Amino acid sequence: MAENVSLSLEGKKCLVVGASAGIGKATAIDLARLGGDVVFVGRSQEKLDAAIAVAGGRALSADISDPEAAVQMVNDAAKLLGGLDVVLICVGVSRLGLVQDAAPDLWKEVFETNVIGPAMVVKGAVKHLSPGGYLGMMSSESVGMPYPGLTPYASSKAALEEVVRGVRAEHPELRVSCVRVGATGDTEFARDFDPELAMELTQVWVKRGNIPAHNMTSESLGGTIARFIATVMQFTDIDPYTIDLRGTGGPFFGDLNELMAHYAEQMG
Repeated sequence: MAENVSLSLEGKKCLVVGASAGIGKATAIDLARLGGDVVFVGRSQEKLDAAIAVAGGRALSADISDPEAAVQMVNDAAKLLGGLDVVLICVGVSRLGLVQDAAPDLWKEVFETNVIGPAMVVKGAVKHLSPGGYLGMMSSESVGMPYPGLTPYASSKAALEEVVRGVRAEHPELRVSCVRVGATGDTEFARDFDPELAMELTQVWVKRGNIPAHNMTSESLGGTIARFIATVMQFTDIDPYTIDLRGTGGPFFGDLNELMAHYAEQMG
């Protein structure tokens, strides 16, 4: 058993897509703190500049829902870094919509951002990643655990998990994994929810046991994921398939009014 192992990403070239906010930002910052040379990618240059000010790194502004822009961004990042050892894709758009009501545009938007965009990042990344390099794609606990009103979102993440399995089969020289996360209280996940529908569905989710007793935080998740990646890069005989991270304490059974107030604040 290894003793006194100090995790380090010194000399590793890392690309984090979706690093301007939330879990992606927190993970990218911790990758940089572990010594990685990190390129932060997001749509907002202002948010990216604020992120790299914390622990260093470089920033590239890009919208990966544009397929050509996604591939070009990866090429630009690889040129900046001189190659790639780690690619983590943390992007995701969430919209509320019951299947009976959801318009085609809602389905199209979540699949363009949550599936096609990451697939285009992968398309660009596989030719730059070093042998034994790590490629991670962020999924959601909603895959296999239905949340009424989030079926389009969960379906897109289920499709993304199939992308993970396919890339593993096509590129055995790489280590490709799904990073599946549960409810995280300080992200922008609910930013674009319809407030009235969200309040209605939150009560349904509580009754179904979907809501955890304790939400995770971006900071704790970012630290966990970054250290997981550092461990993978340090021990080259490890080929992780899935990392599944959820809050502690089982389902929520607390004050529903307090929870509803929290969601109302989260949605502005």
